[in-house]
Amino acid sequence: MLKICLITDLHIDAVGYSFNGIDPRANFQKVLKEVTSKSPELIVLAGDLCNKVGDLEIYQWIKQQMDAGNIPYYCIPGNHDDASMMMEVFCENVFISRSELFFVKEIHGHSLIFLDTSQGNMSTEQYSWLNEIVSSIQKDVFIFMHHPPILAIAKHMEPRYAFQQMEEFQSICAAFQNKKFHIFTGHYHFERSIAKGNMTVYISPSTYLQIHPDYEEFKIQHDKIGYREIKLTDQSMVTNVNYL
Repeated sequence: MLKICLITDLHIDAVGYSFNGIDPRANFQKVLKEVTSKSPELIVLAGDLCNKVGDLEIYQWIKQQMDAGNIPYYCIPGNHDDASMMMEVFCENVFISRSELFFVKEIHGHSLIFLDTSQGNMSTEQYSWLNEIVSSIQKDVFIFMHHPPILAIAKHMEPRYAFQQMEEFQSICAAFQNKKFHIFTGHYHFERSIAKGNMTVYISPSTYLQIHPDYEEFKIQHDKIGYREIKLTDQSMVTNVNYL
């Protein structure tokens, strides 16, 4: 069995920063401590590591926290990140093209695909690469990306920050009807699972704060912080969200 823990939407800012009494650094450290205690084989940081824009010192601080746990991890950028800075700090021996950070890793017999949607879209080159990788996979497809590629009824987030190429992404998945796509994302700051065709998208909660999906204006849903657990075997995939 391969156990993965996904942490997303950290929104780390300068030392001492807080919002509504929320300390994103302390929140991240609490979640990371909990995740590390579960001894997963892999941790995925699924984007928006930085609060507003990419910051080299913040990425270096996050790397220090992650390295201290001695658990393998991979990072993908979100819309508040700088992919080039993340390559400099985190990434070695991964597929790097222009300013996009995307790659595939084989772990315990599972092909895990990591995409870069930090610009709200993906380049033609990244789509071509994705199509080639999916073609080579004989089992279910497991993708990690920051933006959900299908509508999730997020009334505040989707009119402003939705993935810009949903139809294009969905068409790639639809072309492989013999395969199931399990897609793990963050971005919306709430927990939700949505199925469409041969795709299931699992949106994970933030370590910062959760945004209420039922209001057009920004409204905090609750201040619980959480992460997603994913357990893969040759026959099954089980996933759940844990809140602290």
